[in-house]
Amino acid sequence: MHASGPSILKRAPCVVLVLSILAVFPMEVFCQSTSSPVSQQSLSLHEYIAELDRCSAILNSSAGNPAALHDLRVSLRADWKVTVGDASYSVATDWLAGPLAGIEKNSSASGDALAHIRQKLDAYRKVARALEIPAAPQSLAQSRIRLNAILSAREFRGQQGPSWIDALKARIWSWIIRQLERLFGGVGRAKSIGNMVAWTVIVLACLLLLFWTVRFLMRAGPRSEMNLSGATPLNRDWHRWLRDARAAAERGEYRAAIHAAYWAAIVRMEETNSLPEDRSRTPRESLRLIQKESAEYAPLLQLTRRFELVWYGYRSATAADWGDAVRQLETLGCLRSSTPAISGS
Repeated sequence: MHASGPSILKRAPCVVLVLSILAVFPMEVFCQSTSSPVSQQSLSLHEYIAELDRCSAILNSSAGNPAALHDLRVSLRADWKVTVGDASYSVATDWLAGPLAGIEKNSSASGDALAHIRQKLDAYRKVARALEIPAAPQSLAQSRIRLNAILSAREFRGQQGPSWIDALKARIWSWIIRQLERLFGGVGRAKSIGNMVAWTVIVLACLLLLFWTVRFLMRAGPRSEMNLSGATPLNRDWHRWLRDARAAAERGEYRAAIHAAYWAAIVRMEETNSLPEDRSRTPRESLRLIQKESAEYAPLLQLTRRFELVWYGYRSATAADWGDAVRQLETLGCLRSSTPAISGS
């Protein structure tokens, strides 16, 4: 008995602290009231719409029944947790629970309050119904087609972004304006005068460029020459071309032989004044200088065709091609019929 006295005295401060807490916070804090909202639970969109419809039905059928309105208020949650796809929404219910509590206390003013509650329920229902309609998926290709159709309309024609040339022009023009502002900015010239000077400079620069181009072309004109790859040098006569043709044929180099045979015929015709001496002509130009009624036209035509195919067309030349070239040379008088064209013939 004597031992329990000090133990009770030691526990007295704890007992006093517990009694103080219970005096400050009533018991209603530690227990759930029967009128508090029910525990929260996530609702689907259809369940949320059904909850709104339930509230509307109770208000329409039991507008003058305080007990039914009380049961409705008590059944409300603190807020509705609504899940729509991957999104979640929280809809508070104080806008509904507060007016219902006011109607319970003062039923004489229930008409306006009920009308206001019905309007808000209709508004919430419309928003929920709108969430039921899924957005139509639209692919990137469909969006591009629609955008191209819009941009192809008449009011958008010609509306394109600046090209790199436009950007370069803008930069040049901006540089000219800055230089003019440096020159005339301190003098206080008007902007129109600066523009006039700028255009004058541009026109003079264009005229100078045009003058330089024309002068360059006039000087380059007399010096222009044709690319005469394969043309004959002026210091070679037709006898030497004929010897080169025979030597190439004996080596089996018929392409080189036909090339030399053609120039042997051309040089000989220039020496006999059948053709004017001008080594800058093309084979076709030389052929056009010979009249078709002339006896030299047919053999020169045949020799020119074979020369173009073998020399410029890179067709393989054979002994038969060389034999035909020899016959044309004989017709043109470069070879006599009794003159052996190939050694051993």
